[in-house]
Amino acid sequence: MYAVIETGGKQYRVEVGTELEVELLDAEAGQSITLDRVLLVADGADATVGTPLVSDAAVEAEVVGRERGDKVIAFKYQPKARRRVKKGHRQELMRLRIADIRYQGRSAADAGAGVGKGKGADRARLEAAAARQAAEDAALAAKLNLAAQAETTGADTASVEPTETDGVAAEAPATRAKPKPRARSTASKAAASKAAKSETAADATGATATKGFEIYEDKAGEWRWRLRAANDELVAMSEEGFASKASVVRALGVVRKNVAAAEDHLELTADDEAEGGTAKGFEIYEDKAGKWRWRLRAANGELLAIPEQGFASKAGVVKALDVVRRNTAAAEGHHEVASDAGTTKAAPKRTRTKKDD
Repeated sequence: MYAVIETGGKQYRVEVGTELEVELLDAEAGQSITLDRVLLVADGADATVGTPLVSDAAVEAEVVGRERGDKVIAFKYQPKARRRVKKGHRQELMRLRIADIRYQGRSAADAGAGVGKGKGADRARLEAAAARQAAEDAALAAKLNLAAQAETTGADTASVEPTETDGVAAEAPATRAKPKPRARSTASKAAASKAAKSETAADATGATATKGFEIYEDKAGEWRWRLRAANDELVAMSEEGFASKASVVRALGVVRKNVAAAEDHLELTADDEAEGGTAKGFEIYEDKAGKWRWRLRAANGELLAIPEQGFASKAGVVKALDVVRRNTAAAEGHHEVASDAGTTKAAPKRTRTKKDD
């Protein structure tokens, strides 16, 4: 059963046990009051609507205490007159707890007490069933533990090593003939041979390849550097030679710093490429042969690094920049190699003769 009451100019839907805040009433904490302005009473499917009040209906409530509502700010503003008024207000409220709803001799509190007794009996019955189930589960768990301990004891007894008195029986497993391996097919043998060759080649490559920076002295007596990936592929190389080993080592520091600072790249047009480019960082361009290439410039416009070869597409050269960044960051030091035998140089251009004309 529930009711709709009116107090303090507001309407509230209440049931037995509901706590609500209403406008301040003339009552003290702990006192019981009766609210007779009942606008509606509903009990199950039956509802009675007042006109405006329901006769023979009342709601009894208990005063819990007095409270104050949230602060409300009132700000008055008058432009061009320097008038600013700010006031705060907290409404005085009273908290009520609904004790009973009475209508035509029926009481919601009495009906709720009967339902509560029924619910209490159901709860007691459920608690008893849960206790029985818990006892059965505990007994089953104890049985399972005993069975597991028995199996463990039996396994320990069976795994005792044979003594010297066992004689020949103890030596029998050692003298048992080993089964012959199955003959592998020709395809399996070929695959195994190919895998072995691949491993051998990988070992040989790993023994000679050096991941990171290499410095070397070329045939002209100039010192150069080059960057190798883990698969021994040349990733980048110096654009020019250096007079001494110390100079090329300092150049590696400059290259590392500029690669780390170059987060993006600039695509050059044909005119920009012809002028030589002026951007700091990575530049990508298409050369006269239709190959895409990249180069790294310092802040002063000096060329620091170039690729070992061209790329067929723009996407290829962009991926190559990522490879350069990754391998430069992973290269902690440098290795000095004996010569420039590992570099790949283009064939010298042939001089034109009269026969060519």
